[in-house]
Amino acid sequence: VVVDGYRLAGKSGTAERVDEECGCYNGYTATFAGFAPADDPRLVVVVSIQDPQRGRYGTQLGGPVFADILSFALPRLGVAPSGAPAPDLPVFVGASAAAQ
Repeated sequence: VVVDGYRLAGKSGTAERVDEECGCYNGYTATFAGFAPADDPRLVVVVSIQDPQRGRYGTQLGGPVFADILSFALPRLGVAPSGAPAPDLPVFVGASAAAQ
């Protein structure tokens, strides 16, 4: 998720929905929540899509909506772009950073 000039922080989520009639899982809830700018938060946005029909993942469905809202809101509220570029942090898959 990208909004030019701003550092963002966000988290996606995907959950199976319980159908109360059958007591089984039936459908999904896709969520993306975050704030901006990450270095000096001014806005919080939560996008939650119940029973999406074209996909199911929070990043896939909610991420673009999150970016569109912030692309509109941040400049209109006069929020200055982020000052420093994001730090280059190592990412480890499958093992803790301490084990590396």
